[in-house]
Amino acid sequence: MYEHFSIGKRIRELRLQRRLTQEQLAEISDLSVNFISKLEREQKNNIGIIKIIDLCNALDISISELVGDDLGKILSGLPESTVQLINLLREINPQELEKLSNNLIPVIQEVADLSSKHSNN
Repeated sequence: MYEHFSIGKRIRELRLQRRLTQEQLAEISDLSVNFISKLEREQKNNIGIIKIIDLCNALDISISELVGDDLGKILSGLPESTVQLINLLREINPQELEKLSNNLIPVIQEVADLSSKHSNN
């Protein structure tokens, strides 16, 4: 679905539109110049959601603006309570969100595994 999407190219495009240097973006986003440089040159293929959020905040854009309309379509297909949960998560500072995510992922995975086992029986 996203085989032709490059987050690095998109970050570079948005950075240049805002007439920011890599150094300026690094300072605003609290990320390293080296990280941004590697990301833009597609030498960095794995980027965490916290860094994506930091970049979006620095560029003053939403995640959907970064990745395009597909994310908006995905969110519009979710139950209202799930969208509400996502919106609440967006209000938590990145460090606390990381802690919360690390605690929730195993619980959600366990529920998904149980659900999968029940549907296979």
